[in-house]
Amino acid sequence: MTKIPAKIMILFGKPTDPKAFDEEYWKEHVPLAKRMPGVKKYTVNKITGAPKGEPAFYQIVEVEFENMEALKRALESPASRESGKHAVKMATGGITFLYAEPKEA
Repeated sequence: MTKIPAKIMILFGKPTDPKAFDEEYWKEHVPLAKRMPGVKKYTVNKITGAPKGEPAFYQIVEVEFENMEALKRALESPASRESGKHAVKMATGGITFLYAEPKEA
């Protein structure tokens, strides 16, 4: 089994109602997402600006697992399916899911 950590990265576009999004995200979505098996770390990055113009994203979330095998097992869980459906439903500004293997530089 590989020792390289793996992440699900979720990129949220700017929601139509940021205040309602933030409330629903923290009260409903975070508890759902943290039920996925094998979550080691859950980081929410609120985007505060960009070098030029409006940022392309409102929020970027990183959900870290021990390795890609653990991430794949988590994706097969009922908690992951429920969390994913909820995220898509609340993402009025669009959503992108990515899988990544981080590497320190």
